[in-house]
Amino acid sequence: MRAKPRRIIFEKKQIMILVVVVCLFSFGHWALSSSQTWPFQERPLNVWMLDVGQGDALFIEFPTGEQMLVDGGPGDVVLAKLGSVLPPWDRTLDAVVATHPDADHVSGIISVLDRYDVETIYESGVGAHTPFGEAYEQRRDAESTHVVQISRGDVINIGEVRLTILWPEETQEGQYPEKRNNVSLVFLLEYGQTSMLFTADTEEEAEDGYAAQVGDIDVLKVGHHGSLTSTSWNLLELTDPEVALISLGKDNSYGHPHPVILDRLDQIGAQIFRTDLDGDILLTSWGGEPTVVAHPLLF
Repeated sequence: MRAKPRRIIFEKKQIMILVVVVCLFSFGHWALSSSQTWPFQERPLNVWMLDVGQGDALFIEFPTGEQMLVDGGPGDVVLAKLGSVLPPWDRTLDAVVATHPDADHVSGIISVLDRYDVETIYESGVGAHTPFGEAYEQRRDAESTHVVQISRGDVINIGEVRLTILWPEETQEGQYPEKRNNVSLVFLLEYGQTSMLFTADTEEEAEDGYAAQVGDIDVLKVGHHGSLTSTSWNLLELTDPEVALISLGKDNSYGHPHPVILDRLDQIGAQIFRTDLDGDILLTSWGGEPTVVAHPLLF
């Protein structure tokens, strides 16, 4: 029997070495960029504002290990971002929050449902007669995922982290309004001394309905990508945020963030982070005052 040519054996070894190097690189990148802790270590609360362009996508890693995605941004950019903060073998999410079915918030969720096993979807029930709104409903209903409709007064407790739903006033099942921003899900995250308000795309009219329930906060997720329709003086005076996070696309056609909004945030003394300038943004809390830094991911 003839021996196998050495060249073929050598090429196979090269391929195997290349595969191992790629796997080690992927694992190392995940470990470094995700701020991941090992199972025997104490975990912080991590909240990522992911740089997905002109849209919203925030990812929460709870101290008890659960993972929640709040909106998915436009397109499928969120998949690469999740691949950077989750270990390569993880294809599950404990929860997804769909604040409202506009394309720049929900289209990425469709891609996530295709790629990940999602245990629970939280939404207000509001629908949209749009291509992305209908596609989201079809993909959601095709899953075995548990869908929970929530509204003001509902509370989600995950370990010591408390998510209090502030808006809308009631669930929106069967409602298909042309303007969906003001029925977006809004919630307050509290963990020890850390507080963050998630405002989705709510505008001033809706802000006036929930602002008085909030109190002083550490971090504000600025509404509607810094549009002039949101982030009213009333909201800012009642919440007095120390940090403001704005998710938006670079050189977007909407003129976001509006100069008036930036001036308001500057006047109240909030430190501003923007995904168009800072890339991905990471909030970390051990239960005391949070730290917020620009933390661009590789992908």
